[in-house]
Amino acid sequence: MPFLRKQILLLLILLFFFSSVRAEISIIDDRGKKISLRAPAKRVVCLYGALTETVAALGKCEAIVGVTAHEKYPPCILSRPRVGTHLRPNLEIILSLQPDLVLQGSVSRGGLLSVRELEEKGLKVAVFNPYTVEMVFDTIRRVGILLGREEAATELLRHLREKLLKIEARVSKFPSRPRVLYEVSYPGILVAGKKNIVNDLIFRAGGVNLAALPRKFVRLSPEMIIKLAPEVYIVQKGPMNKNPPPLERRSFFKVLPAVREGRVYYVDEFLFARPGPRIVRALEEMVKILHPDKR
Repeated sequence: MPFLRKQILLLLILLFFFSSVRAEISIIDDRGKKISLRAPAKRVVCLYGALTETVAALGKCEAIVGVTAHEKYPPCILSRPRVGTHLRPNLEIILSLQPDLVLQGSVSRGGLLSVRELEEKGLKVAVFNPYTVEMVFDTIRRVGILLGREEAATELLRHLREKLLKIEARVSKFPSRPRVLYEVSYPGILVAGKKNIVNDLIFRAGGVNLAALPRKFVRLSPEMIIKLAPEVYIVQKGPMNKNPPPLERRSFFKVLPAVREGRVYYVDEFLFARPGPRIVRALEEMVKILHPDKR
């Protein structure tokens, strides 16, 4: 009997060990760091709007316990506590929310500094920095794993890929690619570079980004913009570009082909500059902007 009891005890220990191993979930984030959780996250602080939208699109809005200051979408997060900005989050508020996962969407120096401070407090932080549509899709997949929503992520991605394929089939038939600049902020003009999701949207929509340098933001002088002579000029409006003056009121810009031809467009920063689940919708809108005669 003592031997049998020992065998049963050993079996229970092994069962507990293997069940614990199976319960652990993990992904590799965009820092190349392994993020492991003992169980799917139930309390999530989102430090980036696109990640807030991703969690909600995966059916886990109730898990979001904190968001950044400017978040207004989706509606289910309007009453959530505000935790500062993604570059300057309020650590005390975040700690008080007792999250089992924090999602960050910036690999800038300021963004990673806040990540380091949160990790030093013992919090699990996953960092994602997608700047292409495919990277957005992979972010959705990995967030789905951390939330225990793999099936929901698979279904969402299937739907998005179906729409993407239809758009690509249309764009492949367009005979020309307009030259484009996408203004991120003004004054001190910043435009979208190659490591900005907008660059991939422009390319997939059948355009050429004139500022496709290997940076997220590219600073251009008015003289350089005139020299580049964009045929389409897109101005985002939102927290980064609150009150951009019309191009026709800016010195020298009247000579731009985009201004002369009436091809200046004002778009919503919260849609176009967010690498989240609405990215295919943003692509659809970009196609309409770049090829208005192909609707």
